[in-house]
Amino acid sequence: MVSITTSQAREEAHAPKGPTWARMIVIAALLTALATAIWFGLADKLSLDELRLQRGGLLAFVHAHPAESLALYILLYTGIVTVSVPGALVMTLSGGFLFGAVEGGAAAVSAVTIGSVLMYLAAHTALGDSLRAWIMGRSALLMRLEAEVKRHPFTNTLTLRLIPAAPIVLVNLAAGFVRIPLLPYALATVIGVIPSTFLYASVGAGLDHLFCTIQPDALMSVIRTELVGPVAGLFGLAAVPLAVRWWTGRRVAQRHAVQ
Repeated sequence: MVSITTSQAREEAHAPKGPTWARMIVIAALLTALATAIWFGLADKLSLDELRLQRGGLLAFVHAHPAESLALYILLYTGIVTVSVPGALVMTLSGGFLFGAVEGGAAAVSAVTIGSVLMYLAAHTALGDSLRAWIMGRSALLMRLEAEVKRHPFTNTLTLRLIPAAPIVLVNLAAGFVRIPLLPYALATVIGVIPSTFLYASVGAGLDHLFCTIQPDALMSVIRTELVGPVAGLFGLAAVPLAVRWWTGRRVAQRHAVQ
C-alpha cells in the first residue's frame, strides 16, 4: 500500500500543470497539421524522384531568393519533424542539394532540433498524460526503465540520436513520455544529429551528378550503398557516450573504494 501511494504521489508531482484546454489545443493543432499534410500528399512529394523533376525550378528559386528559400526550407522541415511526416532523409539530402553541404547541413540540424523539441513538448504536456498513467501503473519494468533513463538523460538521448536507424518520431515521443528534462534532451539532440545530418547533406550536395548518371529507380539504392560504411561508423560513434559513462562510473567507484 505504501509503495502504491508513493508511486501515485510521484505521478501527481510530475503531472503537467497546464490547463486542459491548452493541452487540447496542442493536440488539435498537431492533428490539423498532420491532416493537412496527408490531404496535400506531402509524404508522396518527399522523394528523390520529385526532387529530380523539380530541381530546375527549385535551384532557380534558391538563386533568386537565398535567404527566403533557406527560411522556408527550415520551416517546412521543422513542420515535417513536428507532425512526424515520413521523409527526413530526403529533406536532409535536399538541403545539401539546394544549399550545399555546410549551409544545408546546418539548416537541417536546426530544423530537426526545433521539430524534435516541439514534438517532445507536445508528448510531455498534452499527448501522454492518460496513456502514461495507465502504462506506468501496470508495469514495474517500465518504471525502472524510466528511472534509469532519467538518471542519465543526456547520454541516453545522445546515444539514440547518434544511431542513424533510430526513428526520430519514436525518440521524441519516448523522451516526452518518460519526461526527460528539456535542457539535456535538447542539447543531446542538437549534438547527436550533427554527424548523420552533415553526412547526408554532403551526399545531397552531389545529387546533381547522380541525377544525370543514375536511373531514377536505382538512385536511392546507390545512395544507401554509398552510405553503408559511414553509417556503420556512426553506429560505432553511438557507443562512445555509453563507454565514457561506464569508464567515468568505474573511476568514481575505484576512488570511493580507496577512500
